Amino acid sequence: MTLAADRIYINGDIKTMDDAVAGAPTALATKDGRFVAVGSDAEITALAGPDAVVVDLAGAVVVPGFIETHLHPIMWGMDLGNVEATTGACPSIEVLIDALSARAAITPAGEVVQAWGFDDSLVAEDRGLTTADLDRASTQHPIMVRHLSAHGIYVNSLALEKAGIDATTVDPEGGVIVRDADGIPTGELREVPAMSLVHSLTPDMDSDASKVAVLRAQEVMASVGVTSFHDMYVTAEMYDTYRELEETGELRLRARLYLGHGAHDQLGGAPEPTALVSVGGVKLISDGSIQLHTAALTEPYHDLGGCHCGGMAIPSGSLNALVDEHHAAGRQVAIHTNGDQAIDFALDAIALAQAAHPDVDVAHRLEHVQTLREDQIARMVELGVVASIFVNHVYYWGDRHRDRFLGPGRGERISPVASVVAAGLPYALHCDCPVTPVNPLFTMNTAVHRVTREGHVLGADQCVSARDALAGYTAAAARITREQSDKGRISVGLLADFVVLDADPLGEASADLSALKVLRTVVGGETIFEA
Repeated sequence: MTLAADRIYINGDIKTMDDAVAGAPTALATKDGRFVAVGSDAEITALAGPDAVVVDLAGAVVVPGFIETHLHPIMWGMDLGNVEATTGACPSIEVLIDALSARAAITPAGEVVQAWGFDDSLVAEDRGLTTADLDRASTQHPIMVRHLSAHGIYVNSLALEKAGIDATTVDPEGGVIVRDADGIPTGELREVPAMSLVHSLTPDMDSDASKVAVLRAQEVMASVGVTSFHDMYVTAEMYDTYRELEETGELRLRARLYLGHGAHDQLGGAPEPTALVSVGGVKLISDGSIQLHTAALTEPYHDLGGCHCGGMAIPSGSLNALVDEHHAAGRQVAIHTNGDQAIDFALDAIALAQAAHPDVDVAHRLEHVQTLREDQIARMVELGVVASIFVNHVYYWGDRHRDRFLGPGRGERISPVASVVAAGLPYALHCDCPVTPVNPLFTMNTAVHRVTREGHVLGADQCVSARDALAGYTAAAARITREQSDKGRISVGLLADFVVLDADPLGEASADLSALKVLRTVVGGETIFEA
C-alpha cells in the first residue's frame, strides 16, 4: 500500500527530537499537513504520489518547528510604528529626546507621541526619565515612553495633566506613581494599575491596525523558524483579529492565545479551536519587573539598602480567588512570576485550587520564573505545574542582576534551566518579545552558554546541553500545553511543522547556536519562509 505523500524532502539530516524514531533518517514525507513517514531517501521516495513535490535538502538539517511560548505579537507589531527607545537606537536620554522631538514635529498638536524599549539602567545617564526630560521634546503633545520590561511608562507634564494625575492622586492598588521628595509625580508610572491611568490618552486599537501588527510580527517569526506561538495577553477584540486573519488566509503560523481575565466571558467561554487558532487559557500578571524593583522577592533588593522586596501586582488573596475561578472552569492559568515571593504565592493559589477542585485535571503555568528556588522546583513537580522560562534575562540583564539588583548569589542562578531539566519539570524557553527580540536560536544559545552582554558566564552550573535547549523550543515546549501528540517532534501523525537549518544545532558543544541560519520554515507541509 502506498501513502501517496504530497510532499517529500530528501538528502537531509533529520533531527526528529523523538527517541522512538530509530536510526539517522535523511528524508520525510507529508500528506494533508501531517508527517506520514520518516526514513531513508529510498524509503521516502517510494512514497511519492503522482503529483508529489520533491525537495532536495542538499544536506541541510531539519528540526521540529520552533514553539515560541511567550510573546506579545500585537504589542510588538504596534511598537514598530512608534519611536524606538532601546539603547541600540537611543544610547542616551539626549538622543531619545531628539528622536521624540523629531516625531512630535510631524505629529498634529494634541496627538500622543509614543516610544518603546527604554532601559533606565543601560542608557548613558543611568537613570529614568522625568517630566522635565520629556517636556523638552514637546509640551504640545502627550508623550509616553514605555520601559523595555513593559512594566513601566514615563510621561511628560501634559500627559499627567490630561490624565488628572497630581500630588493628591492615590497610588492604585498594585501600581506605583513615582514621586519626588516633595510628593510631586516625576512622570514615571510602574505596573499596569498605574500605567492604566494614562491609557485613555492613546488611540483605540482598531481592527485594521491590530491586523497589520500581527502580520508584521508573523513575518519576522517565520524568518527565525517559529511555527507556533503563544500570545500571552489577548482581549476579545484581539482574538477576533486572529480569527479574521485565519479566515482570509493571511495567518500562516499557529496561534495559541492566553486571554486576559474576563475575556472568556466576552467570548462566551472558550471558543472551539480551529486549524491555526486556539485558546490556551488565561494570563495573570502577579508581580512586576526586577529591573524596576517591582518584582516580589522574599529577600530585599541588593541595591536598595536591604529594605525593599518589591510587591504583588495582584494581592495574594485576590490571586487565590482568580486561580480558583479559572481552575474550576478547567482553564490553564499562566501566571507572570518574576520574583520568588510571587512564585510562592502562585503555587499557594494553585495548591488551594487543586484541593478545592480535585477532579479538575489541568497543568497550570508559571511564566518567566526568573528567581526560581530549588524548593520551588520540587513543589512545582509535586503540583504538576509547568514552567516557561525567560532565559534571555541572562544575556540582557544578567550582569546588572548579579552586580546591582539581586547581588552575586541570586544573580548567578537566575533562569535556572539546568535545575528544571534535572527535576523532570516540563519546561519551555521564551523571548517575551518585544522585551527581547524573537530569535529561538539565540535564546537556545543563551541557555547553553549563559554568556551575558558583557561577556561573562553567569552561573555555569545552570548551563544545559544543546539538546535540552532545542527541546525547550520543540518537544519539551509542546508538553507544557499537552500538545505533544501534535507538535514538537518529527514523527508520523504529528503536524508537519519543521525548520530547515544550515548546520546541526546538536553538533559541537561549543558551537554558537545563534550563528545558525534558518533556510526554510514549514507549517502544515506548506513553506511559509525560504531564505
